[in-house]
Amino acid sequence: MRTKKPKQKKFPKFRLLLDSAFAKPQVFRKTIKKASVKHIRHDFNLATETEDQEIYSLASQAGMSIVTLDLGFKKLAKQNQAGVLILSSGLSNEQIDNKLSTFISGKNPQDYKGKTTKI
Repeated sequence: MRTKKPKQKKFPKFRLLLDSAFAKPQVFRKTIKKASVKHIRHDFNLATETEDQEIYSLASQAGMSIVTLDLGFKKLAKQNQAGVLILSSGLSNEQIDNKLSTFISGKNPQDYKGKTTKI
């Protein structure tokens, strides 16, 4: 007799907005298979000097989570607004891709709205 594996819950895809410190989204191949990934410069044509508050507002309006190296975003997180995922600096693009894709696997993006999470 076969036993059925319990079905894993299907969560919506993460919608990620990369801060200016990151490469183009296409570099993060594992992550773009699991999430919708945009970049503030390459997709929204924002300058590298764009204020954190403006980036946070854009992400909140678009229902996205910000991926950043900047701890300054921590103080901007507000309930039911954009989430903030903070990575360590000094990681290679491959390491960033691995960390992000592993982190978002099987998780519900709604659980991270308005929260700051260090990956």
